[in-house]
Amino acid sequence: MIEKLRKYINLDSLGRYIPLPADAVTALSLAVALLGLWLVPLGVPPWVFIAVVGALDVLDGAVARARGSPTRSGALLDSTLDRAADAVILLYFPWRSPALLTAALAGTFLISYVRARAESLGLSMRGVGFMERGERLIYLFLASIVSELYRPALGPALYLYTALVDVAATYRFLEAYRALKAPNF
Repeated sequence: MIEKLRKYINLDSLGRYIPLPADAVTALSLAVALLGLWLVPLGVPPWVFIAVVGALDVLDGAVARARGSPTRSGALLDSTLDRAADAVILLYFPWRSPALLTAALAGTFLISYVRARAESLGLSMRGVGFMERGERLIYLFLASIVSELYRPALGPALYLYTALVDVAATYRFLEAYRALKAPNF
C-alpha cells in the first residue's frame, strides 16, 4: 500500500546529500538494527531503532538513484540485509511463544519471497497486497510506542502483526499464483 505512494513522494534529491555510498547506507541499516539487540534490553525503546532502520531503508535507494548508480548487486545486498534487519527487529520484542515468533518471521519473509520469486518469473508484484516492508516497520514502530504508554497492548499487537503478515503472505501468493496461471501470461 505504501508502495503506491512512491509516485507522489520523491526523495531521490535527498540522496545527493548523503556522504556514503548506497551499499554503505544499506549496511548501516543492519548495523543499527543489530545495535538495538544490545540496547533494547538495556532500556532503549525499540521504536528508536525501527525509525532509524526505516529512514536508512528509504535513503539507500535514494542515494543510488541520485548518483545514477543503482546496481543489481546493490539491489541484492539491499534485499538480503533488509530481511536480516527484519528478523533482528522482531527479536526486540518479548514474544509469548517461539511458535508465535516463528509464524511472524515466516509471514514477514514470505511476503518478500513471494514478490521476489514472482518477479523472477516475469510478474510485477509492486504494490500488490499489504504489509510490505514500510508498512511492517510502521506497524512495529507504532506498536512499540503504544506499548511504552500501555504495556498490556504489546501482546495483542504482536498477535495482530503475526496474523497480518501471514494473511498478507497468503494473499500475495494467491494473487501471484492466479496471475501466473492465467492463459495470457
